[in-house]
Amino acid sequence: MVLTAALAGSALGPAPVLAQDAFCYLPEKPFDYQLSKSDPLYEAAREEFQTYLEELEAYMLCLEQERSQAFSDLKEGYEEFQRIYGSDAVFRAPVPTYATPQ
Repeated sequence: MVLTAALAGSALGPAPVLAQDAFCYLPEKPFDYQLSKSDPLYEAAREEFQTYLEELEAYMLCLEQERSQAFSDLKEGYEEFQRIYGSDAVFRAPVPTYATPQ
């Protein structure tokens, strides 16, 4: 579980991706201040952007974990579907192929 990703948004920020046990929040990109190094706010602005990148990385990890869980759920669900309905257990439409999560 990625706690940073769960805490990374604000109530007014982007809508979260609802996960089973956590929320994956897309962090809000900070304003590009374009300050000179001599500006007293330069370090604070740089730190804000660094935090954004770290939160974005945690968000991507959270999404990947949820994607992996969804693949497991689909596999288990389809196996159960086949067990219950045997040869009648077929998808109505072709199932798209996705890359298996790492």
